[in-house]
Amino acid sequence: MSIKFSYITSGEKLLRVYEHLKDEKFLFLDTEVSGDRIRLVQLGGREDIFILDLFDLREEGILFLKDLLKSKGIVGHNLKFDLKYLYSYGIEPYAVFDTMIASQLLGDADRHSLQKLAMKYLGQVLDKSLQASNWGQPFLGKEQLEYAALDVKVVRDLFHILLERLNQLPYREETLLKTRTSKTFELFNPVAIVEMAFVQETAKLELNGIPVDREELEKKLKEQEKTMQRKVMDFLSKHRADPMSPKQIGELLTKKFGLELPKTEKGNISTDDKVLSEYANHPVVSELLEIRGMKKTIEKLQEIRDSLKGNRIYPEFKQIGAVTGRMASQNPNVQNIPRNLRSIFKAEEGNLFVIADFSQIELRIASEYVGEERMLQAFMQGKDLHKYTASVFWGKPEEEVTKEERQLAKAVNFGLIYGISAKGLVEYAKTYGVELSLDMAQKIRENFFEYYTAYRAWHERVKRELKEFKESRGYTLLGRPYVAHTFPDAVNYPIQGSGADLLKLSVLMFDAETKREGIRAKVVNLVHDEIVVECEESKAERVAELLHKAMKHAGRIVLKKVPVEVEVAINKRWEKE
Repeated sequence: MSIKFSYITSGEKLLRVYEHLKDEKFLFLDTEVSGDRIRLVQLGGREDIFILDLFDLREEGILFLKDLLKSKGIVGHNLKFDLKYLYSYGIEPYAVFDTMIASQLLGDADRHSLQKLAMKYLGQVLDKSLQASNWGQPFLGKEQLEYAALDVKVVRDLFHILLERLNQLPYREETLLKTRTSKTFELFNPVAIVEMAFVQETAKLELNGIPVDREELEKKLKEQEKTMQRKVMDFLSKHRADPMSPKQIGELLTKKFGLELPKTEKGNISTDDKVLSEYANHPVVSELLEIRGMKKTIEKLQEIRDSLKGNRIYPEFKQIGAVTGRMASQNPNVQNIPRNLRSIFKAEEGNLFVIADFSQIELRIASEYVGEERMLQAFMQGKDLHKYTASVFWGKPEEEVTKEERQLAKAVNFGLIYGISAKGLVEYAKTYGVELSLDMAQKIRENFFEYYTAYRAWHERVKRELKEFKESRGYTLLGRPYVAHTFPDAVNYPIQGSGADLLKLSVLMFDAETKREGIRAKVVNLVHDEIVVECEESKAERVAELLHKAMKHAGRIVLKKVPVEVEVAINKRWEKE
């Protein structure tokens, strides 16, 4: 396919680029890179396409892009990649729209690469073989330049289709219609507005990295390795079986201790953690699970150590890591750090962490989503919902509820809003340190749905939908669409999804607050309902106030009835003292 474009290699030609693009509200952008440097920046307007060669334009080209893009939106595909390079040059666009994120939000494509979307929406075969060509060579070939220009044209064609489809989603939120993302692209769905703005935050999050205390990491690693070695030797001498050998463990537990364990597809005895968790109270299984837990801890510490660059790690974050909109991280995963390891993360010299999370947020979201009046009232009256539930079930004043009763009520609240069975509740209660008989679990379950009747009605409605249509469709509180095909997913998606919307909106509002006050504060980690920020020690108190304010403000946008509660701590390490 022949495509018209202008290849810009000299400063005097930049004036012509400016004249053509100055009146555009947003531009279509892509980059081609060589190592850690940008070679080409492709810019498209409604009609024109320009390819800027930064190897030739050098500082003049960078200054031109800084000035041009600071007042314009950009549209691209997988823009996190391009933004990280642009930010390293000090180039920051006014607003962004990502066609990959748009496709993920619409949820009607299995894959979201530019190739796949070009075929799905434009019926166009996109050859990406030149992506891996040498973009650092002194002279670029005609084919390379045409390839670079075509990506921008495809993004331009996709944008109009995807924007129209996003704007057909039914939700509106007046507050977010006033934002730069909404105004620049004439985008109306609140979740789409949040996700597009959040592309920039994801890029910054990856660039920020998280500081690690090497000494503390090495100390914990040695402690864990030493303890695990001792426990493995103890296990071997006691049971004459290697705790790391599934075969030996299978024979030990079935032949010596008579446990009935299922078989794998290959006919071996299954000894994975899920199977063994049903026998967690058995002393040998308990020992074994403890050793396995230590092995996972050691592997996590080793992964963090191997990922260090200087005194920081730089994880990758997937902005939409699940259907619910929750993020995911890898290399290393920093969203699954156990609490006992969080102390290895230590703010740099002269800095502190500000750590904030939402209190009982899933229950607050669930109560509003299903319209459970009793739960709503408890939250509006500022009650501790776990104590409140315990007081109702055990017929005593809230102030007389014991710690164990509150823990059981916590398991009941968090488990039964998602409709787990009585048997499931028995297992779930164990994770809160509470032993429960099956009869008692059944009775508690009946009482829960008799008292919180809106949950029963919701679960029954979802089951009817699944039976009749083989799927359950809906929206989160902010308007994120979802489709579920199983009961657990159908009751989980809207709650977890609303939580993801809330967290992302909080980060955006926090960013706006800090910019307004000219405070430098880096968001260094996000864990579902928790935000971790690193800032100068002298600014920590103010940053904590701004983070608290942003999260409360986001809460008022997502939740119209239930107040959100936010807990904030300031610490040298990622832990709450």
